[in-house]
Amino acid sequence: MNSKMQKLKFSLFRSLVFKFSKMDRMGIAANYVRGQGIEIGALNYPLEVPKGVVVKYVDRISAEEHAQIFTNMPLKDMVKVDILDDGETLKKVPDASQDFVIANHFIEHCQNPVMTIENILRVLRKSGVIFMAIPDKRYTFDIDRQLTPMEHFKRDYEEGPAWSEQGHYEEFVRKTEWSKDAKSDEDIQKVIRHLKDINFSIHFHVWSHSTMIDFFQMLRNDLEFPLEIELSVAPHHGGNESVFVIRKN
Repeated sequence: MNSKMQKLKFSLFRSLVFKFSKMDRMGIAANYVRGQGIEIGALNYPLEVPKGVVVKYVDRISAEEHAQIFTNMPLKDMVKVDILDDGETLKKVPDASQDFVIANHFIEHCQNPVMTIENILRVLRKSGVIFMAIPDKRYTFDIDRQLTPMEHFKRDYEEGPAWSEQGHYEEFVRKTEWSKDAKSDEDIQKVIRHLKDINFSIHFHVWSHSTMIDFFQMLRNDLEFPLEIELSVAPHHGGNESVFVIRKN
């Protein structure tokens, strides 16, 4: 098969995967997303929600700044950011003020995932839901990285994530396509410095579908977070993401 045909086949495959992923998200949202809430890090792919649902968009930087980092995403396709805030802390969002929080392909970018879920639960009303689509590392560019252990998450939460930050950058660059042109350790460090300089949000942690279930169970059973797994959908139809609905008790 020539390269042109391979590219066409890959493009068709990606479009089908995207279609199924979009349908899964829409169908689940139709059953669980109600009232008014926020979506964190929507960029150019906000969740389609049922009619009458009100969403405000939260991000750490503006759409214009994102467009400078992700040059393949036209500014016109990105959502307008309503609340400039750190999605891990949500300091600008009042306690118990939201019916839902949408956070698709976000948790893997968080340095302190346990604290992030804690703050999302803080801003939710009782019985509110978290809608999360999470990339399963087995089907993404993270495939060669190690699954993050539960003890690592706990230590990030208890001590803060500074102790693990450099190690995450090292693994991210060495185990993904970011290292393809690196010939030496110094080249690796140059890539890391570049990612930090442009404020690029790397995948700090990685999960599979089953370890994501373990993560939520650890939050509930070991740390006594008030949550239940309402729904979990593993990757299918060639997709790369798990979808979770988490309800606040």
